[in-house]
Amino acid sequence: MLHEKPVLIKLMHADPDLLKRFAWFQQQPGCNWAIARSGEQELPELTITRKGVFLTNGAKQLPFHPSMALIRLMNLLSGRSDRYLEATQLKPGDSLIDATLGLGTEALLGAWAVGEKGSVLAFEQSPILAAFVQDGLNHFTELVPKAKNITKQMAWNALARVSERIEVRWGGHLESLKHLPSRSVNVVYFDPMFRYTCKQSDSMVPLHRWSDHNPLNQEAILEACRVARNRVVLKERKNSSEFQRLGFDIVRGGQYSAVDYGVISV
Repeated sequence: MLHEKPVLIKLMHADPDLLKRFAWFQQQPGCNWAIARSGEQELPELTITRKGVFLTNGAKQLPFHPSMALIRLMNLLSGRSDRYLEATQLKPGDSLIDATLGLGTEALLGAWAVGEKGSVLAFEQSPILAAFVQDGLNHFTELVPKAKNITKQMAWNALARVSERIEVRWGGHLESLKHLPSRSVNVVYFDPMFRYTCKQSDSMVPLHRWSDHNPLNQEAILEACRVARNRVVLKERKNSSEFQRLGFDIVRGGQYSAVDYGVISV
């Protein structure tokens, strides 16, 4: 489990609701908060404002935002397919473990797919990211704008509803999976690509220091196969040798996509 260097936590206004949010962050396990700067050391910052919570590392600032989850759900509502949902084959009432949460894009789509009677449990090895994403999910309705596009408004409203179905836990996926009963969820999902996108995307640069740079190991996959009832799914770069190394069958499709999905049926 990752124990991180200090992050400066700042409250911009002394509003009662923001004070509660500030106190909530301070109570989150594993987070190493600094209230004031120490010497000349430049620390990453988490800033709580009336316009939202922002994570800053260097010159880059990141708010919580559904981002690609919004775009992909708009596509789904318009009748298009999504390769993640095709690979996981999630259906209403299913249970999903997102073992590598990141910013929660697939967790949100999974929560939409499993419906009101389904559930999503998400593991994140970085306590800062776990707290940042859980706070964003807790306050998702505050993000929803009034969109002119009907499909976009429907997607925003749907994501706001499903955000409540996601439970975020701080912890490494291997140790977290070891504590779960056998055959206790339908699908276990891994997306270790977060370590690549943090390097390549300007918007993700602030998260690079908190991403897990280690490849998946066989023990984690074996634990996932023990916990899952239906399948274990892996997202990786197209033509990645990780699929073969870890024993996944590639789901063909996405000819022009930079990623592929692999499946182990259990």
